[in-house]
Amino acid sequence: MLDNERFEIVGEAENGKELIELATELSPDIVLADINMPVMNGLVALERLSKLKPSIRFIILTMHEEREYILNAIKIGASGYLLKNIERPQLEQAIIAVFEGGKYFSPIVTNILAESYNKPEAPDLGEISPREKEVLELVAGGKSTKQIADQLGISVRTVESHRINMLKKMKVNNTAELIRKAIEMKLIS
Repeated sequence: MLDNERFEIVGEAENGKELIELATELSPDIVLADINMPVMNGLVALERLSKLKPSIRFIILTMHEEREYILNAIKIGASGYLLKNIERPQLEQAIIAVFEGGKYFSPIVTNILAESYNKPEAPDLGEISPREKEVLELVAGGKSTKQIADQLGISVRTVESHRINMLKKMKVNNTAELIRKAIEMKLIS
């Protein structure tokens, strides 16, 4: 995707664990990573990497435009957050900006950040995203993880990630408690 002479791709990782290993070994200036990565979520991998190699800057390149993902990425130190539908020149601008010590966010991400900043209260970590709510409703309806993945056109791993995120947000330990609390909070009926 990149053919700019200013850039040199020094490695490619297939999963989050490999990302940490390669970046620790190669010490690149910038890491581009997706949130959805096998073995280890990209945000988790980058959070660990930022502790091991604080000089490495990173840019999230993903399909996720949900507020929660964006805020979590910034919280762990992302210098950029781009959606995968960007054009090559925008990606190159982002890499240059981050390399020069700046930040770079897709316009939609900037709008979400501005909305979050303008809210007087701190972000509610218990807030369920629209996709998580869809998964929750299907779980409550008795659907299996595989059935939910097939129905929503997402991977089984993504369904499990949504379920785990909801357990943490709702501060419950299992699916039964999750459904009970969601009904109490009128998230589902």
